[in-house]
Amino acid sequence: MKNNFLIAFFALSFLIFCGCNNEVEIPKLVCTQPDLKINQTVQKVKDLSGSVPKLYSYDDIIEAYVVSSDEGGNFFKAISFQTLATDKIPAIGFSIPVDVSNTYIDFRVGNKVYIKLKNQFTDLYFEGIRIGSLYVSNAGDPTIGRVSQNDYKNVLNASCTVIDENELVESISIEEALNDARLNTLVELNDVQFTEAAIGRHYFEESNNVGGSTNWNLRDKTGNQIIFRTSSYASFADNFIPEGSGKVRGVLTKFGTDYQLMIRSEKDLVMTGKRTVPFFAEDFQSVKNNVNFALPGWSNIVEKASKLWKSMLYAGNGYAEFNTTSTTAAENIAWLVTPKINLTTYKNAVFSFRSAQHDLKVDSPLNSLEVYISSNFDGSSVTKAKWTKLQANLPSLSTPTRKFISSGGIDLSAYSGNVHIAFKYIGSGKDKTLNGAFMVDDVKIFGEK
Repeated sequence: MKNNFLIAFFALSFLIFCGCNNEVEIPKLVCTQPDLKINQTVQKVKDLSGSVPKLYSYDDIIEAYVVSSDEGGNFFKAISFQTLATDKIPAIGFSIPVDVSNTYIDFRVGNKVYIKLKNQFTDLYFEGIRIGSLYVSNAGDPTIGRVSQNDYKNVLNASCTVIDENELVESISIEEALNDARLNTLVELNDVQFTEAAIGRHYFEESNNVGGSTNWNLRDKTGNQIIFRTSSYASFADNFIPEGSGKVRGVLTKFGTDYQLMIRSEKDLVMTGKRTVPFFAEDFQSVKNNVNFALPGWSNIVEKASKLWKSMLYAGNGYAEFNTTSTTAAENIAWLVTPKINLTTYKNAVFSFRSAQHDLKVDSPLNSLEVYISSNFDGSSVTKAKWTKLQANLPSLSTPTRKFISSGGIDLSAYSGNVHIAFKYIGSGKDKTLNGAFMVDDVKIFGEK
């Protein structure tokens, strides 16, 4: 026992005496640059892709930069990439589904990655490029599936180059974001805020569960809106939506005709500005379904034939609609007029609304929606008032059915005192080429006190 004690004592003394002069070296992280040469462009891959998955049989390699991250849980088993924009060529984005979690560890935002295309499949999913393996659904339909865990690091080869994401992000308006050309790219929307329906709510709510995620809307001052989508698995899913205004950064995606912005984490939101509140607003959420439109202060007036504007509810959204498909009159003209709006105490007033169409057959002034303003409407006779036509973005035959679009910001700074704004519908029930429906929603006027 004595010998063992002495041995232990001398060993401990040696460590105390010598160990202080020997620092443990921290191993250095060494990046091995892949020995790969780029011989194809993302634009060419897009040009070769279509709605049906297509095998890429060429031994080609493309390069792109990571813009999404699954670290915050809002992205799941898919990585978004984009090219680096130049002065002449905009960035092109695409998505690669992978059967792997925690990809942010190996593929950080801003990391340049080489993608081997041979034996992968490509398609255009709602006009966005996807690259991956072939998957056949239970119904026998081929689609793009996830690259397997065994193959994904052969397909995706991270380089030693990592750039700041500020070199990749593009600052744009909501209107500019509603564009297929920017799908899967990193964008930043400025001077936006969440719509009133989202205030006081969580990013994800089970009562608003759409395919495992919750959709809220972001809006700008001119009425443009875009879906803000949050997964139930996002680390911030239970947090409250910010009430202010500011900027939001995220990856632009699309499902059907709906453009969606997906953030990587709450750091992508800087909403510290003061919330902009319209001094006149009507979202029609209190209306009854499929009855003649009637809200306090509003006027629903027939000029020709007998059909009035109706209030409608569709997928939980209330709006005003005029539809001639069930009428037989040669000409229908009807007006929907706002209550009296006093502009006296406001400067630089801006008016906006959203509108949509369904069942249009042609674009014609004989089947149209028009917008007017008047300073002398008496509340009953539209023909006695003087009306000035306002220029607005309006839906047409090419607008997807029931897809609401923004009117854009309509300057009312030239007006003061009391005004009324009117939505005038012109159409035919007898001539079936000149009928259809127009829908109006989210009427707002902003101004400065």
